[in-house]
Amino acid sequence: MAAVALVRLASAFPEQVEKYYASGLYPHISRFQRHAFGWLPISVGDLIYLFAGLLLVWQCYLWVRARHRRSGWGAVMRLVQVAVSIYLSFNLLWGMNYNRLNPSRQMGLAVPDSVTVSDLTGLTGLLLDRTNQLRPMRMVSYPEARDQAVTLFRHDGTTPVTPPSIKPSLFGILGNYMGYSGYYNPFSGEAQVNTHTPGFLIPFVACHEMAHQAGYAKENEANFVGFLAARRSADSSLRYSAYFSMFLYANAQLGRLDTARARMNLKALGPGASADLEAYRAHIREYDTPIGAVVDGLYDRFLRLNEQPAGSATYSKVVLWLEAYYRKHGTL
Repeated sequence: MAAVALVRLASAFPEQVEKYYASGLYPHISRFQRHAFGWLPISVGDLIYLFAGLLLVWQCYLWVRARHRRSGWGAVMRLVQVAVSIYLSFNLLWGMNYNRLNPSRQMGLAVPDSVTVSDLTGLTGLLLDRTNQLRPMRMVSYPEARDQAVTLFRHDGTTPVTPPSIKPSLFGILGNYMGYSGYYNPFSGEAQVNTHTPGFLIPFVACHEMAHQAGYAKENEANFVGFLAARRSADSSLRYSAYFSMFLYANAQLGRLDTARARMNLKALGPGASADLEAYRAHIREYDTPIGAVVDGLYDRFLRLNEQPAGSATYSKVVLWLEAYYRKHGTL
């Protein structure tokens, strides 16, 4: 428990977390993980999760059995010890990045606290134009998107990710029912992509997860860093995937303030992008299950416990970063 208290105490000092962990210890940890597991064709992290799930079921069984024998405290203490070990491992291997300094300083951006209808009208208009212009005739396959993302992050001057460690999730289509398109595994250092996600989203998902791998833990920051990486690509598929994703975030935000303008933007999508939007909506409807709702609720709680008080809505806060970038550079 003392170690847990130490982690919580350290998280209260973001300058020290940035200096000694995010920019000091973490890059060495993540590089070791990628060297250790990145070359393997199978997802080691998914195997860890599978084993951990079976272990949890076994421990629960032992606890229930012990309760019948009136000696349940031993099983409870084992569960507590396992939980503490997972918590400490998570924070040491990656989780402390939630407590690092806001990267807006190193990017030279003044991120606003909110945006107006006027801001969002200009932002969505720009993203809409870029989305319509970039819609490719053929989207890249997952292996092509993976290789492009790897190249982009390998040559990132501030957050290079090498060697690569990005893989398809072993859980396959189950990820659709659980509502995720990708995730970063802090225990193996692998960026995971749900390859059963609609193909036009996969390139951006790959960049988002590699941004997590680079140490950007918060979802709005990973969205923004992933967008900046994808927009540098020479391949229109990666740029389209990023701009299409950002347009959806910004237009959803606009829809909360001005429904009519947001609907006009959706009607202004070109034929290809409009078809992609309908495919995305159909995908959501097909896999909308109570299981997904439960997972979303748990993940929302997880984000709130990790320095993201907006929970799942943190993803959409990338709009504030886009506005800051646009104000500084006059373009996206």
